[in-house]
Amino acid sequence: MIKRKLILVLLLLFLTNTILKAQFDKPQLQVGVGFTNPYDDLKGDYLETGILGSNYVLMVNSNLITNNYGGKNGLSFFGKGKINFDKYSTVRGVFGLSCNSFNTFESAKSGNIGVQIININNEIDTVLTSISYDYNFSAFNLGFGLELAPTSFTGIVSPYFGANFNLNFLGGELSRTENRYDSVKVSFSDFRIGVNFDAGIEAKISKGVGLAVGLKYDLGNLLLKNTNGSIADVIEYGKGNASINDEQGRFYSTIYGPVLTSIRKEVLSKEKKINWGTAYIALNIDLFSPPSPKKSKTKKTN
Repeated sequence: MIKRKLILVLLLLFLTNTILKAQFDKPQLQVGVGFTNPYDDLKGDYLETGILGSNYVLMVNSNLITNNYGGKNGLSFFGKGKINFDKYSTVRGVFGLSCNSFNTFESAKSGNIGVQIININNEIDTVLTSISYDYNFSAFNLGFGLELAPTSFTGIVSPYFGANFNLNFLGGELSRTENRYDSVKVSFSDFRIGVNFDAGIEAKISKGVGLAVGLKYDLGNLLLKNTNGSIADVIEYGKGNASINDEQGRFYSTIYGPVLTSIRKEVLSKEKKINWGTAYIALNIDLFSPPSPKKSKTKKTN
């Protein structure tokens, strides 16, 4: 029994030593930029046209936050640290950070909106005023997972496939500027847990440096969905850090309608999926690469 335990301990020490040597043989840094595309309930329009009397007005879409998050195409910036688990670097552990910004290419939109006043006859009246809206949605991710590169041992070109467990910080910000100078905003954000799937092709372009192109798909809010329905959690201009309200339920808001108002309206939120895809290009940089072996000099003999 003692011999078996001793053999087991020696075997574990041998395997641990082998794995550790392999792990830190070829650590790698990957940095890149990508083009993001929103899917499912992340995509949508944050503005819509309404009618006030005989006039067209520009107002916040009633689907924003209730049914979708008004996302459009954007950019992604990311960095990954990779450590191989075998001497051929075919199995890797990955830790990464990424920042995904949607609505990147959309400029602010202007139009008219209604406001309520008390006229000279002491009556409530509605008049038009100019309005400008700007909006963005973003996702900041911390992720860790595994990556497989089955032909990495060739040292030339290799496909790779990976999956990551992500901690996601999701949120949006909507600002309005009335009469070109009175600007206020509302923001909403929450923490969610999700996963992503990554696939691409990498190739060496010089010693210690490689190029990678790939596709990534994120499921952003698989866990911790929630809707804050109390009157204290109202979404209104001038308020920050409201909830993204991605679970089915009810919440209060003052941002909808053809007339600017402070009256809190109860609205219904459906359960929403926050998913997006990214096409990217990246540089792979080998860290702490061992130096090339020096050739031994031989003496000439006569």
